[in-house]
Amino acid sequence: MSEAAPTQTPPPPGARSSGRPALLGVVLSSAALGLAAGLVEVALRHEPRLGLTPELLGQWAAVASGLMVALLSTVGLVGWLLRLRPHGLVLAALLVLHGAVAWRYEVVLNAFAREPRVWGGILAVLLVGLALGWLLDGLLRRGWRVVLGLSLLAALLAGGRIATVPPAGTGAPRAERPNVLLVTLDTTRPDRLAPFGGPVAAPALSRLAREGTLFEQAVATAPLTEPSHLAMLTGIPPHRSGIVSNGTPLGDQPAMLPRLLRQHGYVSAAFVSAFPLHGSYGWDQAFEVYDDDFGQVGGLTRLALVKAWDQLVLPQRALRERKPGDSAVIRALSWLEQHREEQTFLWVHLFDPHAPYEAPGHPFDPPTDGEPLDLPGYWPPPHRAITSTAWLTEAYDAELAYTDALVGQLLDGLEELGLLDETVVVLTADHGESLTEHGYLFDHGDYLYDASLRVPLVVRYPEAVRSGARVDCQVSNLDLPQTLLAMLELPDQFERFGRDLGPMLRGEECTEEPVLSTTVAGRFVERPPVDHALRLDGYKLIRLDPEGERTNDLSGDVCFDLVADPDEERPLEECPPRFDTILDIALSESEGPQSPAMDLETRKALEALGYLEE
Repeated sequence: MSEAAPTQTPPPPGARSSGRPALLGVVLSSAALGLAAGLVEVALRHEPRLGLTPELLGQWAAVASGLMVALLSTVGLVGWLLRLRPHGLVLAALLVLHGAVAWRYEVVLNAFAREPRVWGGILAVLLVGLALGWLLDGLLRRGWRVVLGLSLLAALLAGGRIATVPPAGTGAPRAERPNVLLVTLDTTRPDRLAPFGGPVAAPALSRLAREGTLFEQAVATAPLTEPSHLAMLTGIPPHRSGIVSNGTPLGDQPAMLPRLLRQHGYVSAAFVSAFPLHGSYGWDQAFEVYDDDFGQVGGLTRLALVKAWDQLVLPQRALRERKPGDSAVIRALSWLEQHREEQTFLWVHLFDPHAPYEAPGHPFDPPTDGEPLDLPGYWPPPHRAITSTAWLTEAYDAELAYTDALVGQLLDGLEELGLLDETVVVLTADHGESLTEHGYLFDHGDYLYDASLRVPLVVRYPEAVRSGARVDCQVSNLDLPQTLLAMLELPDQFERFGRDLGPMLRGEECTEEPVLSTTVAGRFVERPPVDHALRLDGYKLIRLDPEGERTNDLSGDVCFDLVADPDEERPLEECPPRFDTILDIALSESEGPQSPAMDLETRKALEALGYLEE
């Protein structure tokens, strides 16, 4: 009688078979670790000031955990197929990803990738991560059930933390004072818009003009996003604040309008759409909610995996702007609905008119035969082959039309909430855009011509603003803080340099005041040269810094008669004598320009948006 064959017990799921761990253990532990890593990162990086709704926060958490599960499961599977110690390889991938991103974005952010301390540090992180994974593979293989359990526990705790994040601040109940909605359009020339005589129909802006007061000669204090917006929110012009360039840390700004409004019961929120207004520069100091996340799913740009992807693969501008701006409008209206019973100050910034011009629904079919136009270096390669200024102007107009539609959505949303007539609505822009003027093609920032300084300005509030009125004398968007505080009948302890436009809004005679505008004449250097322009009584005096970098041959003081020469093509021999005196006095009390932040991410962002030449 033959002996019975011994019964073979199958190995447990995590045990080696033919020198390889079981696939089930690798996949389960990798997926659980990815789930935990994604949720823990969201829990650590979320801030109430982002103003994310529970739905958006849930989407962020789902995408974050899904990406990490996909990444680590793929790494584990590849390791299993290639017999490369898959458990250790998964751990190494997790360590290397977060370690390298932390090194790049938090330790050596100020350095270029070619510098040894950058690539050397990342190489060191890679080697350490691989070594730890190699050494710990056996322990992880034997204890994969423990890894699974601990990962699921961490995921559960992180999910609970995400679900219980406290909301952003609230304001006082609505009282007799109106709410405020400030809409700032980036890179918007008024002369292209129908209410100002331009070809773009702009029904939303036309509605505001019919129901409010339009200023025909509004002038910005800077042709750059950051200094112009700071002047709008503080009433302090760039030559006094020292903030003359994008990418400059703001420091403490106690005079910012929403900070003052908070003292009087207002809750404030901002939904911005471009990197020069990122909260990292200090813009979030004045707002309970400051949404500077430009992804369609809020929060994604904060994730290590997305940052790594951005660094290696995505176009430079992909995560530096919010275009199209519909997500800003949707989030702003969602926030407003949550706070509809409170006193609110809401700022919505739309970046769509900024180059490159890619309006939704506008076909990209430009002429490319012949010599390409000399477009700014930040335009992407397909656009840099364009040969027609007419096509680009049409594309710019399409951006304006789309932006106007977004403004219409805001107005409709206010009306649906029953808040439109109880809200002071102000629409303006930070600066204009040179389309072809002075040989400066589809750009702004380097010159102080009116193409880059004239901006739209319309105010609507039926209780205190005339409807259908037009004011033809010169004003500035620097005047907004004092105008709004006067309309709200709130005291102000800060020195501001604008004026109250309330009398003009009520129909009283307008008076001319000088506007002093400032720009950097050499971008992003330690002590940038600065140009200034004084605009008054139909003349403009431009004082050019001798250290500035320019493509024309102008230098010193240049004067234009804006009535006889509105395109600023024929410089006068000199301006009226008092112009020199006014400008000298104003600049004698100015602050020196503050240095912009010299870090790689900022440089990349500003290059991508056209604020820094490569």
